[in-house]
Amino acid sequence: MARRFTPPVSLSQVLQKALERWELAPTLRRYAALERWPELAGPQISARSRAKGLQGETLIIEVDHPAWVQELNLLKPELLEKLRRLEPRSGIRKLKFVLR
Repeated sequence: MARRFTPPVSLSQVLQKALERWELAPTLRRYAALERWPELAGPQISARSRAKGLQGETLIIEVDHPAWVQELNLLKPELLEKLRRLEPRSGIRKLKFVLR
């Protein structure tokens, strides 16, 4: 009886299947979005803020001045739309701006 040859699988494919099996993929996609905050926000905003963490579907952003908290709250719809374009499968639905 001849053995069937199974072609090798890349490590990334193995990890992807494991993450899906353990339902960790959505969490990792949210953390990827967290890491992309400087790219999402641009140089001016990211100089005054940083992504601090996640609470469920909410990305928490620390801001260094109350005026910037107010400004970013006004820009929230635009930032969320840009986030959806950059990380469409992140699952982040809200942004919360907090003072450092």
